[in-house]
Amino acid sequence: MTRALALGAVVVALAAGPARAADPRPQPKEADLGQKRQVAPDASLGGSLQAAKKVAEPGGPKLDFETFRKKVEVDISAKRREEIASLQQLIQLGGGSATETPQWYFRLAELLWEESQYFFFEANRRDDCIIEIGTSNPGEVGRLQEEKKGLDQQSRRLQEQAVALYKAIISRYPSYPRLDEVLYFLGENLSRRDRNDPDALKAYRALIQKFPSSRYVPDAWMAFGEYYFERANKNDRNGNLRKALESYRKAAEYQESSVYGYALYKQGWVHYNLGNWSEALELFRGVIFFGEMPTSTVPADRKLALVKEARKDYVRTYSHVGSAEGAWDDFRRVGGQTGWWDMLKSLAGLYFDEGKDRDAVLVYHRMIQEKPLSVEAPFFQSRIVTCAGRMGRKDAAVAQAHVFVRMLRDIEASAEGKDPKNAKVLKDARRDAESTLRILAVQYHNEWKKTRDDPVAGYAAAVYKDYLDVFPGEAPAYEMRFFHAELLYALADFEAAGAEYERVALADVQALKAKPQAGQPAPKPGKFFKDALENAVFAYDLVAKKLDETEKRQPSDPKKKLAMAPQRQKLAEACQRYLEYQPRGEKWVEVAYKLANLHYRHNAFGEASDLFTRIALDHPQHELAGYSANLVLDAYNLLGDWRNVNGWAKRFYDNRALIAAHPQLKDDLSRVIEQSAFKVIEEKEKAQDFVGAAEQYLAFARDWPTSRLAPTAYYNASVDYVRAHRLDRAMEIREQFLQRYPTHTLAPKSLYDNAEAYEAVADFGRAADHYERYFQAWRAASRREPPPAAKGKARGGKAAAAVAEAPAGPPAVYEEKKANDAIVNAAVFRAGLREWAKAEAATRAYLDTWPNGPDARRMFRSLADLYGKQGQASRELRQLEEFQLKYARDPEDWMDAQQRIAAIQEKSGNGAAAQRTYQAGYAYWRRNRDKVKERGLGLVAQAMYLELEDDFGKYDKITLDVAPNYLKAQLQVKGRKLKQLEDAYGEVVKLKQAGPAICALYKIGLGYERFARALHAAPIPREIRGNKAFVEEYRAQLTQASEPLERKAVEGFELAANASRDYGVVNACARDASAMLAKAKPDQAGAASAEVVPSVPAPPIAEAPKGYGILAEIQPVQARPAAGAPRAPEAPLPVLRLQPAGARSAAAEPGDPRPGRAAAEPADARPGRADAEPQLPRRKKGGDEDEDLLP
Repeated sequence: MTRALALGAVVVALAAGPARAADPRPQPKEADLGQKRQVAPDASLGGSLQAAKKVAEPGGPKLDFETFRKKVEVDISAKRREEIASLQQLIQLGGGSATETPQWYFRLAELLWEESQYFFFEANRRDDCIIEIGTSNPGEVGRLQEEKKGLDQQSRRLQEQAVALYKAIISRYPSYPRLDEVLYFLGENLSRRDRNDPDALKAYRALIQKFPSSRYVPDAWMAFGEYYFERANKNDRNGNLRKALESYRKAAEYQESSVYGYALYKQGWVHYNLGNWSEALELFRGVIFFGEMPTSTVPADRKLALVKEARKDYVRTYSHVGSAEGAWDDFRRVGGQTGWWDMLKSLAGLYFDEGKDRDAVLVYHRMIQEKPLSVEAPFFQSRIVTCAGRMGRKDAAVAQAHVFVRMLRDIEASAEGKDPKNAKVLKDARRDAESTLRILAVQYHNEWKKTRDDPVAGYAAAVYKDYLDVFPGEAPAYEMRFFHAELLYALADFEAAGAEYERVALADVQALKAKPQAGQPAPKPGKFFKDALENAVFAYDLVAKKLDETEKRQPSDPKKKLAMAPQRQKLAEACQRYLEYQPRGEKWVEVAYKLANLHYRHNAFGEASDLFTRIALDHPQHELAGYSANLVLDAYNLLGDWRNVNGWAKRFYDNRALIAAHPQLKDDLSRVIEQSAFKVIEEKEKAQDFVGAAEQYLAFARDWPTSRLAPTAYYNASVDYVRAHRLDRAMEIREQFLQRYPTHTLAPKSLYDNAEAYEAVADFGRAADHYERYFQAWRAASRREPPPAAKGKARGGKAAAAVAEAPAGPPAVYEEKKANDAIVNAAVFRAGLREWAKAEAATRAYLDTWPNGPDARRMFRSLADLYGKQGQASRELRQLEEFQLKYARDPEDWMDAQQRIAAIQEKSGNGAAAQRTYQAGYAYWRRNRDKVKERGLGLVAQAMYLELEDDFGKYDKITLDVAPNYLKAQLQVKGRKLKQLEDAYGEVVKLKQAGPAICALYKIGLGYERFARALHAAPIPREIRGNKAFVEEYRAQLTQASEPLERKAVEGFELAANASRDYGVVNACARDASAMLAKAKPDQAGAASAEVVPSVPAPPIAEAPKGYGILAEIQPVQARPAAGAPRAPEAPLPVLRLQPAGARSAAAEPGDPRPGRAAAEPADARPGRADAEPQLPRRKKGGDEDEDLLP
């Protein structure tokens, strides 16, 4: 699945057209490293903390009796041999006396014994040489062995000669004065030759019996004691020990003897062997005190040795009978200031060696407290750690180990620790602690592996850490560090484990890089090198995965390398190290893939591709080879390097082993080869060679007709022709696309694009055809119907074949919004082309599909327009009435439709119905006045205007043909009526509706004109009819009184004409006003016409006297200004917004409010977009909007 996704990303990106965003990068498959190999520490690495098996108590002291007995100095010189030769010659010549001859024998025996000792020592020196040579020179070793053999033989021969001489003296000269010495030296020589020689004891016994006062008797008793002491280890232990004790006591009777102190010492040892600890302790204490006495008979050169050994043996004995707590004071008394400290150390060592861990801890701890800064303190602390470990106190052992680490660092950093003379002490402490910590760590580790007790694992990890902190350079540190890493890994501390594995591996790397010394073999890595390399990858991989779980990766620019997080950097280094030093490792492929994947994720595509290609080409049968091939292609895909995508796809395709192991790659790679070739074409687009790119797209479609990209190639060709401003060619290619791939996902876009293109070139018929096809295809898709086929046939049936061969792809998706716009546009274009039936069909299609759509109200009403344009007044009328019922929820819409209904009725000659329609609309407006704005005011203005027709008629009927005494009242009545009409018509004008406003202004002017006419037609009073002059004066006054009214009339007509011009509306009122102006101002008649309303200047203020009688009261006249003074400007009409030129018609009379006049038919709209809804003209609100239009 992941492989498919990876290659899918390449395919999608390759298939994406210009200006399309690439799909998000897929998550590559992770390499499975398999099961990590676990290695347990070998017990031999640690050993045991337990005290050594208890050996038999020492049977005797280290201090030998030979140290205290009479010595014979061995003089190695040629003189001794000369003297031997002289004596031998002298004895052979004979002639000596009984006194001289035994003396010669005695002297010769002494010399022969010394010479035998010389050869004995020379033979031992040969042993030293043999040991030194070893196995390097077998010939020399053989020679030395022969020499030693000869020397041993010579030594024994001389000993035998000496013994023979002593025996000769005893047998031949029994009265020899020095016979006691002869017996002593005979016994001594015999015992030295063989300690169990019975003849030696006979000689000693003869000495004791025959010469009891001899100075050699104590030595003879000591010889007997030594004999029995040694025999106690063979048989009759207690019996022989008692005999030895008796002999030592005999020897101790001679206090002046040099062996006295040793005799006491040996008595202590006999009691020690008999288990008499207290007696032994007392005797050892006595020897110590005796040896320290100035009058002691112990030779000075042997006194220190005796006291020293006695102290040691006192401590040994104390360990059996004394207490650890009491040793401190006891040893101070016995050992004194110079010996107590060593005695305590010895006691602690004995406790430690014998496994008395509690007592050892007490003593060591007391000594540390006594001298905390001593260089010996670390050693004592290391023993405490060992004891705690042996006692099973893991927590204490770990805690004391931490104390040791701190203590050692502090001591080593001190001046005393840096003193070279203390180096050995610290070295011993480190050696002891190294062994202890190593053993504890390994033991705890192995115990945890068996019990899985977490606290034990924690103790092990802590001890490992202490060990590696203090002893990083020790030989076992290599294995200890590796097993520390194993433990940390098992405890899921993968980052720390990885660091330890890394240190192990780097140590081996350093060893491999070291230059071998001359004559030495090349260095080899440690036994855990491979495991350390591999396990570091395991550990850091888990650290990186944990980071992946919490980190939110943000999209990035593939062409910019990303910095690796430290955790991933560690993993990358571990992988690189493994690949370098394990080129044939069993996990090489997995590790290489993991490293390549890291580079891939951080946009280091060069490094990633190098490893991925090695996996794919060098290990084609591996599971990851297929994924690696995909990711190589994806890397170049992300970089947009289509040429490399194409090249590597071909190389992988040609690798038979890779394809055979991963057969699914064959089809995928063939697609990538094909699609990458397609992508290369896009390079021409980047170079702005759009025509060339389009031609290559078409060539691609011809060369790869069954490719999934063939439709895209056609479509892209059309896009590039548009970019090259070859719209005709683009439209042609789209038509071919629609014939070949009518169901392709790009078909809807091509169809709609061509509809807009035909619209752009003003081919509205074809534009409407394509818009209708789009709508029908959408409706068919939404109803699961087959889409309509394109009109026309391809030549020779090729279109059908092209459709049949079209590659399968995602289904075409027609958008509802575009379908909505398409059918609206089609309806507009059909109406503009006067294709009424098609326009009605398109409109009906919209309404059937979206009866409540956003354009439904407008489309429904447009049907009334269609009927009106076709002269179908009844259908138009019904459509508008139905519109009011269904869609005219807005009062303005209702009023607008009502006005149009009234206009149709007027046009049809049904004035009564129109009158009712206006009245109904006016009543509706009164009820909904606050909801009706400008668009519904046309009907209101017309209705208000029509209501005033009756009033105007009544006004017009007010005559001045009355008696003179009633004329004034009649004038006032007519004037008030005129004022009321002017105000009412002013209200109509304020509604700013073109037709009613023009007619209302006209009627105001007409009202003044009728008033002036009535004045002119007023009858002459009877009393002046006979006086011509009075009649003329009366007529003149009437004329003068009517002049202001006539000017007001002209002003009204001019305002009506100007309103006609500003509104762009010419109706009967406008034409009548123009006619009236032509009569009043014949000099301007050419400028005013019924078709073009001229801009009439404001009339001047009338010049007249103050007035006569009631005329002045009816209409005051302003005084004439001084000659040449400028006239006050008239307030202009509010500015009117004219209708667009396309909405005007000079032949029509829109908005004529007078009954019996047909409303102007709206001009045909120019074909345009569906959203170009005509707007009624409306005036801008002026500052004088609420003022009277006439002064």
